[in-house]
Amino acid sequence: MSDPQPVLRACDIALKPGAERFSETIMRKEILGLAGLDGHGQADFLEVLAGVTAPSSGSVEALLGNRNTQITSLDDAAGARIGYMPSDRKKNGIFPNLSVEDNFTLGNLDSFSRSNWLDKRKARKALEAFRKELSISYANRNSPISSLSGGNQQKVLLARAMARNPEIMLLNDPTRGVDIQTRQSLYKYFRRSVAEHGMTLVVLSTELDEILDLCDRVVVFRDFSVSARLSKAQMSMNSLMAAMFGQKTEAVA
Repeated sequence: MSDPQPVLRACDIALKPGAERFSETIMRKEILGLAGLDGHGQADFLEVLAGVTAPSSGSVEALLGNRNTQITSLDDAAGARIGYMPSDRKKNGIFPNLSVEDNFTLGNLDSFSRSNWLDKRKARKALEAFRKELSISYANRNSPISSLSGGNQQKVLLARAMARNPEIMLLNDPTRGVDIQTRQSLYKYFRRSVAEHGMTLVVLSTELDEILDLCDRVVVFRDFSVSARLSKAQMSMNSLMAAMFGQKTEAVA
């Protein structure tokens, strides 16, 4: 069995001036969880990994293929095959007045175009494949995306991100506001993406049960730095809560 390969490295990161610096290496085919009390830096770190914002100090480097890529923008991340799904789908995700098909296609124009012409047949074939894979429910691909349930809107956004075939996927609260059935179907899809396609997932979640169920390990944030790192064996509701409130755990911080 081959040794795990690093795919994303954050070095000497300070999320804001005066915050304690930390480094983190993310491995291929792992599901890394990010947790912490609201506003303690985990969302900031995810945005730094995605190139959405710059840290106060430090750097992020993707280690994919035969070259390393410094991540300083969303374009850098996209070029390194890093996908990003924000938490607020209404503000940062969907185009509410456009159709399901248009919402899916707009994030992938380069993938579905030939000689600067949109290949609608290719886009529709991809959308249909994701509809089946993720069990997305809509009456018609031309229906406004705003007519879909919140869970199905979330699935369309996930399909849009996954259609770019990312090697690393950064997910900010991917199941927030969806029903239990949808949540479980997304978990299965995430695990399958890792097991069958070698994808790496970084999942920020406000649901501790989700961290415990889905993730291989978790980095817990407090005061804009790392409070603890917990392996699967160390992860429990008590250890997560202790780290979030700055209490000692058995894990190495």
